Order: sequence, then C-alpha cells, then structure tokens
Amino acid sequence: MTINFGVNYLAVIVAAIAAVVIGILYYGVLGVGDRQSRMLGASQARPGPVQGATGLIVGLVNAWVIAVLALSLGASSVVDAILLGVLVWLGFGATFKAAQVAFERRPWGVWGIQAIHDVIAEVVVAGIVTLWR
Repeated sequence: MTINFGVNYLAVIVAAIAAVVIGILYYGVLGVGDRQSRMLGASQARPGPVQGATGLIVGLVNAWVIAVLALSLGASSVVDAILLGVLVWLGFGATFKAAQVAFERRPWGVWGIQAIHDVIAEVVVAGIVTLWR
C-alpha cells in the first residue's frame, strides 16, 4: 500500500477553520448546543479559549487525515468528496459516538444532534481537501 502525504496544507488549514465555523454556527448561532445541554441536564456553558483551541487542533488533525485519504485513494470529484466524508463519519464518528452514548447511558437524541453536525463537517472538510489540491 502506498500512502501519499503530499497534501495541500493550506487546504487543510482552511478545512479545519471551516469545521470550527460549522460548529460555532450549529451549536452556537442555531442554538443546538443549548438543546443538547437541556437533553443532558447540564448548564448551558459557553466555550472558552481552551475549547476553541482544542476544536482547532482536532479540526487540523481531522482535515489532514481526510486529505491524506483523499490523495491516497485518488478522490478528485465532488461525489468522491461526499462519499469520503460520509464514510469517514460512518466508520469513525458515528460508531464511536454511538458506543459512548450507549455506555454513558446518554439520550440517543444527543447522538442525533452530534451526528448531524459531524456528517456536515466531515463532508465539508472532505470537499475542501479533495477539490483544492
């Protein structure tokens, strides 16, 4: 197997920032974060600098891995990007979060809220790093 690490690092940075912006819009502006907090019986906390920095680092790692996958798999079209984003979400995000919800006995609605955010973010990230070479 040959893995190509020659990704466009500017695209990775832009994709990571896009993922953070999607999170801000989804959880903050649209108020989905408040709904999730109510489902969990938690106070409606606003993220601070540590959460912002963590989100950006997570976004960078995620975008870089998807970029490596896109390049190594030869993904080059919008359809390729969408499929890659959905597959990454399904294989990793959706499954691991489902296990967390089950073992932590959290409401499945929380999984649904996070799943919508995550699949959107993964598809957008995959789109950016796949199409911007």
